[in-house]
Amino acid sequence: MKSFRFQIVASTVLLFSAVIAAVVLGTQLVLELGESHPEARSPWNILLDTGLVGACGVVLSGWVAWRVSHRALKPVRDMAERAEDWSAQNLARRFDLGLPVNELSQLGQTLDHLLDRVAHAIRAVQRLSAELAHEIRTPLAAIRGSAELALLRKPADPELRTDLAEIADGTRRLAEVVTALLELAQNPGETLQATTSPDALIAQVSGLVPAQIELELTGSAPPIAGPLALATRALAPLVENAGQHAEKRVTMDLRALDLVEIAVSDDGPGVPPDLRESIFEPGASTQGSSGLGLGIARRVARSLGGDVVLHGDEFVLRLPRAWTSDTPPGEGRSG
Repeated sequence: MKSFRFQIVASTVLLFSAVIAAVVLGTQLVLELGESHPEARSPWNILLDTGLVGACGVVLSGWVAWRVSHRALKPVRDMAERAEDWSAQNLARRFDLGLPVNELSQLGQTLDHLLDRVAHAIRAVQRLSAELAHEIRTPLAAIRGSAELALLRKPADPELRTDLAEIADGTRRLAEVVTALLELAQNPGETLQATTSPDALIAQVSGLVPAQIELELTGSAPPIAGPLALATRALAPLVENAGQHAEKRVTMDLRALDLVEIAVSDDGPGVPPDLRESIFEPGASTQGSSGLGLGIARRVARSLGGDVVLHGDEFVLRLPRAWTSDTPPGEGRSG
């Protein structure tokens, strides 16, 4: 196995030797030409001829250096080009540089082994997620079935009917979220091919704003790349948080940029200064709750290729837009 260090040292020695040889031979050639042509043997002519010979030697040496470094760094270039085409869903992709012939190709082989272990760990988590989802969906289905069966009996108490309807609807929505999360963990590429209408997303979360609080909607946006259940899971904590802190109004502003943005704000006191840096961390809450909602919202948004950030006093949900032939990249705000 040729050492990369050996290639660099050998090429450097050869380059210096070539430069020195070119300068010495060029100077000797200029002096000999000067002896055969005394009329052109002025110091300036000799200096000019020597400079030209030296420049040619430097150019030749630079070309040799470029060729040597280009060949020596080919494994790094190959790894960079292949990694550029990868995504988080390509668990089977490897650099596959063949048998190691130097330190760089050996690094590629080491990274391939590391990717094998990472892929194994991810698949283990996916299997665990599938098992947990199955364990969660089974009791949810039982609860929903019991609630719907009780509704079919038409209980006389209207409050009981309302409670049973809420239980059935809540377990249905929770089952949809669990299913969407499971699909995202097992088949992220297929899940992200789904699209969500912003109107449908707003309709899903509007009920989280208390009846006494006004909900103001502004702006518009194109369809979102991702399933409705996950998009709702990313937006719901922001709307619920705004509804809890608002005095009279909650505002949702839709913006169509490279990513679809939904800015949620309220007319309440805002986020305390001491919580602005840690608002997305578990346990950060001003209402005595667990403080998990915003952190989960950010995790779900990032799993879809977006994010949740705090700008001023508004929380901004960013989700990838579903590009079509009618919405070319780089299009500005619509609406």
